[in-house]
This record gives sequence, C-alpha cells and structure tokens, in this order.
Amino acid sequence: MSSVEPESPRPPESHGPRPRSASQSKLSPILLWVLLAAALFRIVTAVMEKQKETGTEGGLVRWVPAETAVRTARASGKPILYDFTAEWCAPCHVLDRDGWADAKVAALVNESYAPARVVDRMREEGRNPGWIDELQRRYRVGAFPTLVVTTPDGREIAVAQGYSGKQRLIEFLESSRGKAGASPSTR
Repeated sequence: MSSVEPESPRPPESHGPRPRSASQSKLSPILLWVLLAAALFRIVTAVMEKQKETGTEGGLVRWVPAETAVRTARASGKPILYDFTAEWCAPCHVLDRDGWADAKVAALVNESYAPARVVDRMREEGRNPGWIDELQRRYRVGAFPTLVVTTPDGREIAVAQGYSGKQRLIEFLESSRGKAGASPSTR
C-alpha cells in the first residue's frame, strides 16, 4: 500500500511582477527628488562657502586673496585695492550690488588694480584670522565698507569709508589709481 502524501498548497503562479501598492510606487520618486535637492543644496552652499573664504563673491570684479594681490601688484606695478567688508554690513551689500556688479566699475577695477576683498568675521565667529586684524590695524579700518588703495609695498594711497553711490565710487577709483607714485593721502 502506498501512501499518498497530501500535496502542500502551492503559491499561485506569477505571471510578471507583483503589483506595488500606491505608497511604494510614489516613495521612490519622492525619495529621489529629496536626495537630488539635498545634493544640489550641498553643492551650492559649498561653492558659496568657498567664495566667502577666499573673498571672491562681490559682483564682476575678479577678487583675489590678499596675499595673491600683493604678488600681483608687485609683478604688474598696479596698486592694490582692498575692499574691507562684512556679511552683516548693509552698505557693503549695496556696494556689491550697485558698485562691484556694474560692468564699468568692474572693468576699471580689473584693469587698474590688484583687487582683494577682506571679509571681517568678528561678529560671526568672534575673531578674525591674524592677517585680517593686522591689515585692519595697519589701515585703521573702523567701519565697513572701507576701501583702501595701496602701493605694491603697502604704502597707503587713498581711503574711502562707507558707500556714497556708484558715481563717487568711480571718482574714488579713477583718482586713486593715478596716485601710486604720489604721497599718501589723508583721511
């Protein structure tokens, strides 16, 4: 006598992929978009941070780090234009938007100066790097924005504190670029 074992129930045969529930089908595209947005946000913030570290934000002017500006000025004989600025400074942002973003102003600066932005971080970080403190002491920077034009060896040529509009900025830049061989100006 042979015993027949009862057959175990078989799962139904599948013909193709199992249908997904509505929540599963929407989860993947949403997750993908969130990840892409996070990656894009990180890239943008990294670029902005790099600009802040090097002082390269600020319109159409081709800003360089201060130590590079000194070397460039020595090699080219151009005066250095220091833009002492700060993130919290409203007039500095107006200067960025109305002055440094203007094509005529940027061309004048890029052709005539070795431009360097010096970003004060005292309010945000409680201190500045030593080289910023030294430059601010040397050129008696007490307000932002302050523009200082110097010879390649660091002798002060001209100083402008605050921002009084694009026309005054152009006048300051044009008059100070020709004073590189003259005696230092007074405030």
